[in-house]
Amino acid sequence: MKRMRIVGLCLVAAFALSAIGAGSASALPEIGKCIAKSGGKYLDGNCTKLGKPGAFEWSKVITNKKFTSAGGEGKLLGASGTEIKCTTQSASGEYKGTTSFKEVTAVVAKFNGCELPLFKAVCQTAGDAAGEITTNPKFLTGKLAYTSGKGTKTPVVNQGLTPVVKKTGFAEFECPAVGVTVYVGEGKEKGHETILANLGPLNVMSTTAVEVYAAGGKAGEQSPNFVEGKATVIDNLESSLAGKKGTFERSSQVLETTITNGEALEIKA
Repeated sequence: MKRMRIVGLCLVAAFALSAIGAGSASALPEIGKCIAKSGGKYLDGNCTKLGKPGAFEWSKVITNKKFTSAGGEGKLLGASGTEIKCTTQSASGEYKGTTSFKEVTAVVAKFNGCELPLFKAVCQTAGDAAGEITTNPKFLTGKLAYTSGKGTKTPVVNQGLTPVVKKTGFAEFECPAVGVTVYVGEGKEKGHETILANLGPLNVMSTTAVEVYAAGGKAGEQSPNFVEGKATVIDNLESSLAGKKGTFERSSQVLETTITNGEALEIKA
């Protein structure tokens, strides 16, 4: 019986929020926090309004770098109409950095209640319980970037995720009842083994953020699938129903997940 692998669904995320105006525009987006400080540069607790005398300052120090996330139904949709559906999602990871935080790392996501709806076939990662899919055990990592609106009052920011070890895919699982192998990673279309999801709120101190993975206008297309200023570099999942050596097709992930940080943070954009 053919082993079935599906790598990929995906995941999660991670981040926290930010504010307008502190530091140079080229340094944004980044994650930090707005703290009370007599004589600071900002008038408000989200560090968005410059003024004197200020009572707040932007800080790049994150005390608790870890985060978790949880979401509801998630889908992996292939361009040909193939669908993998899971009922819930959870993930964990941490913010990466020392003097500035613009990246997440050690991200691992788990999906539950996963199946191939067409055949009512339950799917799982090797070693997991029936219906459970876990992403790449070597973890995922990724940077913040602008989707659109850089330097404006209405920016849109995304979080990217890609395997820490290149060419190892996002996830891998089996659906034993149909004897197929599904793999999600980089195929011949060269999707750069990266997926993007818009997140927010921006420029607001909060212990939570919301990350949205969405399908684009074309079948199998992710939205967004490129960062602002780099429209020629397409970031999109690809999946195969016959393992890593099978025929790949573009695939999109649909999922909304809420990230919970260890302390109140801000995505400054």
